[in-house]
Amino acid sequence: MRKNRLLSVVLCAVFLFSAVFVPSTFAQTQGRITGDGVRIRAEATTNSDEIGKLDKGSVVTINSTASGTEAVSGGGTTWYNITSGDKTGYVYGKYVEEIAPAPFDPDFEANLLNFPESYRAPLREIHNVYPNWVFKADPVKLSLDEAINLEHSEANMFAIKKWVELAYGLEWRDPRADANNPQHILESRWTFASRAAVGFFMDPRNALTVSAAKASFPNIFTFMEQSYDSATQTVDGLRTVINGTFLNTDEYINVIISAASESGVSPYIIASTIITEQGTNGTSALISGVYPGYEGYYNYFNYGASGDNVIVNGLEYAKKAGWDSPAAAIIGGAKKYGSGYVGTGQDTYYYMDFNVNGGGLHQYASSLYDQCVKAYFIKSAYTSKPEGALTFKIPVYSNMPETVYAAPTMENYEPQPVEPTPPPRRKGDFDGDGEVTVVELATIRMYLLGIKPLSAEEKNWLEVSGDNEITVDDLALVRMYLLGLVSI
Repeated sequence: MRKNRLLSVVLCAVFLFSAVFVPSTFAQTQGRITGDGVRIRAEATTNSDEIGKLDKGSVVTINSTASGTEAVSGGGTTWYNITSGDKTGYVYGKYVEEIAPAPFDPDFEANLLNFPESYRAPLREIHNVYPNWVFKADPVKLSLDEAINLEHSEANMFAIKKWVELAYGLEWRDPRADANNPQHILESRWTFASRAAVGFFMDPRNALTVSAAKASFPNIFTFMEQSYDSATQTVDGLRTVINGTFLNTDEYINVIISAASESGVSPYIIASTIITEQGTNGTSALISGVYPGYEGYYNYFNYGASGDNVIVNGLEYAKKAGWDSPAAAIIGGAKKYGSGYVGTGQDTYYYMDFNVNGGGLHQYASSLYDQCVKAYFIKSAYTSKPEGALTFKIPVYSNMPETVYAAPTMENYEPQPVEPTPPPRRKGDFDGDGEVTVVELATIRMYLLGIKPLSAEEKNWLEVSGDNEITVDDLALVRMYLLGLVSI
């Protein structure tokens, strides 16, 4: 009898603990940033050092409140001590909207079990604010390191597929890259990315945030599925994406909606891709329609715009495609985008730029942060609508490491000089010493006598007469060269 009573007490305690226990993630107070470019300060005053900035719609953790010494713009004196990513500081209260912690969601928690533990806390934070967003774990057969190897070569710097701008900082460049070596500079302003930089952008956990330290840093919208949904992707939402850009006209809006309907690609994706490729002002010759020799042709997606003459090559592509108006170019480019990427399983910005399921081939851009910049442009269409429903397909690599790839720092940067590329071997130089001597003369004689066979490459080195064969003409020319009678 006593055992049964003790058991009942224990069971009651277990049930009581289960009823009141809630993971600490849900107990944290959160806030949403309501202004653009809101500063994080070291102290609760506008005179304090700025340690970061936050975009409108960013979600932060509120640690405490504090009273400042001044009221700014009629916003009172309240400041919030907040944490966003790796930064903790103070934000003026006028720009923070408190968000009540979400209740425990058993369906969401059940789905979280498809993700490694290191994914779950940041996904909970996003879910608390955007409860209708769906996160799908997408298993990848490769390990994260194997995926990084598809983009970065330790053996050959020139085989690295991802580039960073020279202005981005030394720590982001491959240590072998030398800004003073023309062979290491790509399209005037890029060079090869370091392995640490590639790892930072490829580790999905760095993108599990609505807020990012920079427009070019990872955020959750790199994983948003890109198919067109007319019920949720509206003209009003499109206006949010294109606000402040050359696309913000009724004519462009109508064309982009038509392009979405015909291609099956989200109009937000179409617009943000064009903005990324053409800039916010849209002044590129690729879409001017007046470039000499290509008047009346347009290429909004920059298809074919590569090589020695980016503009001519891109407009030649447009001419062959028949893109003889802005509408034809946008609709045609969107269709190609849809069939070439969205329709083949590369239906997120992440998979477009890191085709880890396709061996690292058929990737949209060489820019290491292309997917982040595009995601930055579209997130404003969604973050202001917490009730919206979106789907995010997030890669989960096999044997996911516990440690998240950190952003590169100068502490780990050690330049490694690259051996200069040797000049091409001169004609007639068989032994590679840079000279034509009696060694070459003897080698040609032995070949003609059938004593010394030569490979095709060795013949190419020895041949000096210009007929691509080793004959008595080569023997005679080398002999006359050694006598100082001719030049080779």
